[in-house]
Amino acid sequence: MKKILALLLTLTMVMALCAISPAAFADDADDYYIELTYSNVFNPKEWNYKAAEKFAEMVTEKTEGHVKVTFHGLNELDCYRDSVVHAVNGDKWIGLEEPSLFADWVGDCAVLVGPMLYNNDDEYNYVMDSDIVAGVKEALAEENIHILDTHYSFGYRSVVTNKDIYKPEDLNGVKLRSTTASLFIKTIEAMGATPVPMSFTECLSSISSGLVDGFEGSTSTLAGAGAPYELVKKVALTNHFIATRWLFMAEDVYQDMPEKWRNILDECAHECGVWEQTSCADDEAVQIEKMKTEAGVTWNEVDIDAFTAACAPVYDWIVEEYGANPELHDQLVKLINDFRANKAA
Repeated sequence: MKKILALLLTLTMVMALCAISPAAFADDADDYYIELTYSNVFNPKEWNYKAAEKFAEMVTEKTEGHVKVTFHGLNELDCYRDSVVHAVNGDKWIGLEEPSLFADWVGDCAVLVGPMLYNNDDEYNYVMDSDIVAGVKEALAEENIHILDTHYSFGYRSVVTNKDIYKPEDLNGVKLRSTTASLFIKTIEAMGATPVPMSFTECLSSISSGLVDGFEGSTSTLAGAGAPYELVKKVALTNHFIATRWLFMAEDVYQDMPEKWRNILDECAHECGVWEQTSCADDEAVQIEKMKTEAGVTWNEVDIDAFTAACAPVYDWIVEEYGANPELHDQLVKLINDFRANKAA
């Protein structure tokens, strides 16, 4: 009888071990294969596209094809909120999207990238490395959204038109292309302009036809595919948003991967994000000088205090719309001000 019980116990243990996820066994990494579809809206001239290509190739190579990432740009597959839904649904999917799009699941995400918040990448990176953002990432994981990296930034977004813009009143009656993200629409309204939501692939034809008077975007976008700088030549340096994207995938898909491949995925995500951020920063001065001398594009300072005051109600809207922490904006401002003070000391 004892032998039978011992045998049954052994069989039970074996069955339990077999039920454990492959990620628990390092040796099982060699038997694990997955193909991840990666989508974003950007074109080959833009840094997000370049970083996405680099990431897909690097992961596929470093995992020796065990984790194959296939990249699709140019809005070829789902982008924006539809891309985030793929992760929520547990698809084998990677996306690179504007962080406020996650606010439908965790409202604080919109506050983290709200208007008139950051002056430079160091401030942004400092916040992204904070306990505050760690908590937001944990909340996103509960919604099945795993944030791989936050460094995919490409400068700061300003107002680009053919009109001199110095204060919010100058934007009255000006129609600006907007992303479909609600945070962008509300911010453009607060700044005094009329938002016209559309994909950027439609923006240039809309400027040519007079449907919009310009757009809000970064230097790399202005210098990008289709040469937008040939159509709009005046940049008002509102710097109202950091131009950033978060790299993400489904939390359950990530956790089911063997640790060996997860580590490589993490390393590649971070390396490619930092590469984009630093490469874009290094290239921006070159792009600006080229557009100044070759196309007559001009840049002007604006009344930052006036634009900051105009955008303040956006944070109240975020709290009301998404149920975000009403104290978070003040916490971020204090965190950033402390960082600035320590850096200046």
